Amino acid sequence: MNGFILVAHGSRRAAANEEIAAFAHSLSTSMAGRFALMGHAFWELAEPTLEQAIDQQVAAGARDIRLFPYFLAEGKHVVKDLPSVLVQKREQYPDVNLTLLPHLGALPGFADWLGHQL
Repeated sequence: MNGFILVAHGSRRAAANEEIAAFAHSLSTSMAGRFALMGHAFWELAEPTLEQAIDQQVAAGARDIRLFPYFLAEGKHVVKDLPSVLVQKREQYPDVNLTLLPHLGALPGFADWLGHQL
């Protein structure tokens, strides 16, 4: 079974975290059929944490999980923090394939798409 987790920063503002949860839900609708499990996680300041989201999907039967960093730039969280969690979780779940996808700002065509939207 495969899973997808959208990973955002997290905020002290509950409304911002709810916006991410709603966006992840909308994304799951548009990606229906591609992933058996869809979820979201926050790096800090909110739950579920990335660790919790991975644990939940593994407990639900996921054996291939893709993590999408919902970050515009390749900052510390994208380069260091998220990969360090994957190292830990790969040790904890050696039979689960965890893949860190390119962050939002690095997606091919993102700048062109955004330019057309504005």
